[in-house]
Amino acid sequence: MNANSDTNAIKTAELEGLVRRVVREELSRLLREPLRSVLEGAEREGPENPAEDEVLLKDALAVLEEYGDKPESWMSWEDFESELDRAEAAGELPG
Repeated sequence: MNANSDTNAIKTAELEGLVRRVVREELSRLLREPLRSVLEGAEREGPENPAEDEVLLKDALAVLEEYGDKPESWMSWEDFESELDRAEAAGELPG
């Protein structure tokens, strides 16, 4: 240790308390801030189009009605990405 340096020993319990306090403060700060990704996504939304919104809602409800009570019909996000990659590699997706 350098004799000219200003160092202080800290006990493990003190360090743990400090880390917990900092994490708690940062989490509470983050929770007070708006979710930027949601707001940024809303900024890129197109103009209001109630007719198209209604079509999207009907389509979503139809999918839920068809598959909602059949959990085996749903796939995980990872499986979906794998299937999408496979379809893309096979040229099955519209260009």
